[in-house]
Amino acid sequence: MLFNVEEHLPFLDCLSFPLHPIATSTKSFQVGIHPIAQGASLLVACFGFDEKQGIHPIPQMAIAFYNYCQVRQTLPMIDPDSVIPHNQTSTDEEVIQRLELHIPWITFIKVFASLLIAYAAYVLWPLLLLVFLSLFLAVTLHAFTAWLDSKGLEHWCSLLLVIGGILSLLIVTISLVFPALIDQAATFGQSLPKLHELALSQLPMSGVIRQSIDRMLEGTNWGAASSWLGHFWSAGGIALSGISEIMLLLVVALYLLIDGSKTFEWLLAFFSPLKRAKLRITSEEISQVIFGYVSGQIITSLLVTIYAFAVLSILHVPGALLLAVLAGILDILPILGIVFATAPAFLLALSVSPKTAVIVVCLYLFFHALEIYYIAPKVYGRHLRVSTLTVLLGLLAGALLAGIPGSLAALPVIASYAAIERIWLKPFLREGVSEKHELQKEQVFGDKA
Repeated sequence: MLFNVEEHLPFLDCLSFPLHPIATSTKSFQVGIHPIAQGASLLVACFGFDEKQGIHPIPQMAIAFYNYCQVRQTLPMIDPDSVIPHNQTSTDEEVIQRLELHIPWITFIKVFASLLIAYAAYVLWPLLLLVFLSLFLAVTLHAFTAWLDSKGLEHWCSLLLVIGGILSLLIVTISLVFPALIDQAATFGQSLPKLHELALSQLPMSGVIRQSIDRMLEGTNWGAASSWLGHFWSAGGIALSGISEIMLLLVVALYLLIDGSKTFEWLLAFFSPLKRAKLRITSEEISQVIFGYVSGQIITSLLVTIYAFAVLSILHVPGALLLAVLAGILDILPILGIVFATAPAFLLALSVSPKTAVIVVCLYLFFHALEIYYIAPKVYGRHLRVSTLTVLLGLLAGALLAGIPGSLAALPVIASYAAIERIWLKPFLREGVSEKHELQKEQVFGDKA
């Protein structure tokens, strides 16, 4: 039996690939026709169509072959008689396809738990930050207890010696340094208006430097020395937010030193044996980084304090001890600390003479360069091999994320990335990437040993 092409147009339309251009020029088909039907339509266009004789035998064979393929693929074969012509509409009920999405209850519970944890972290952020900074001090003190343990002492005896030493050092510092510091601060506050006038008298009446300093000091009430002194102490509070917070940080650090190992082992029990081994190696290497950072920072801050006090005392700059302590505190801020420490020293040195102020700035910058290129590599050793650009970007990122504490923690966090990359990320990186990073560090900073 010959097929009539008009009856088969809907059949060809319902198939799944575009119609050949030659066929579309002969008959108007819709887009989306199967390749075999497309070939059949092309054959119809090539061999022509006779209304009396119907479709040529060759395209008729192609249509029959398509139905045969549908049967072989276990798909429903299209019956030409059941196809609805273009000019007709179906009176039967249309088939509606509906997509159902089933979400288990456990998914809602996980989402709710995640939101609850995020809210708790937001509320408890100050406490978490305090614990994080206390962890730095606890890791540093743990290194001393481990060293005492290696000498044959009992662990409780090592803890007692370390805790007693820290408390004794704190008491001696407060009893010796703070009275002199407070006395000098009071004297400095009383003579501050006079120092202000002396400093301005040493400068020319006009010029760029005079205008810059006038803008810097504009709006300050020099008669209310106590008010200005409060702002001065606030500058030092960049590193120390208050004695109470420092004491709380120390108490938390001591508790972490006593119970930190037990807590760490309790947390490791949640992980598989392989991950437990990796976490132990990671914690050891990061502990070395933190110990190198904290101990090195204490040494450099002490050196800065002693150096600044000697320079300012020799040059007879008022408030030498106050400025020296401020310089030691601000030294914990990489790169930016020297800027904050030099500004008040320069302004007070102007009360002596402009020449003295220039000498103070030059000597501060000299020690800063000496610290970066000689003292810090010797003190920090192999633990903090980070470029200056990385330190600056990390400092700014930490300050934006968590303020001053974030900037303090930025350097050890960045320095810990090398261990994390080697232990955890190496399988996910291209072959040789981790080794190249280590080689580059050795070329820039020298051998790790």
